[in-house]
Amino acid sequence: MEIANKFQIDEAIEYPSADISFQWASNKDAELKIHMHFSRVVDGPSNDLELLFYRPIAVQWEEESFGLIKTPSVIPKCSNGRFELWSYPLLTIEPSQWANLYAANMYSEEDFKKHHVVHYLFVSMNDLVHVLSEEPPIAKWVVSADA
Repeated sequence: MEIANKFQIDEAIEYPSADISFQWASNKDAELKIHMHFSRVVDGPSNDLELLFYRPIAVQWEEESFGLIKTPSVIPKCSNGRFELWSYPLLTIEPSQWANLYAANMYSEEDFKKHHVVHYLFVSMNDLVHVLSEEPPIAKWVVSADA
């Protein structure tokens, strides 16, 4: 059974994200930049979170209402009392069928048993972004350009 866990990169994250933007730079050292728009949440933080993945394996965006990639039925909630009914915005899925499917095609049978492909799920009020990566993202707070 798959379980959604909080991917806690900063204890200050206790709010939902309003939207998610992302940019894929396809080249030899491919980069995926995800922009979590926290600043668009009324009474939320004034900054946004930028996550940078180097050479991710896969990315999938979808509107939050679809949920085409299987996710657990129970998702952790935000800790801020005002937003406690909203999904926590940064998650990992373990064990992930999607990650295992990719890893099975990337590794030998023996290496598959100890693969490090992680299924990250980023949730906003309007979007879902799934990422598979062997390396965690580099995260930093950035000033919002459009809140």
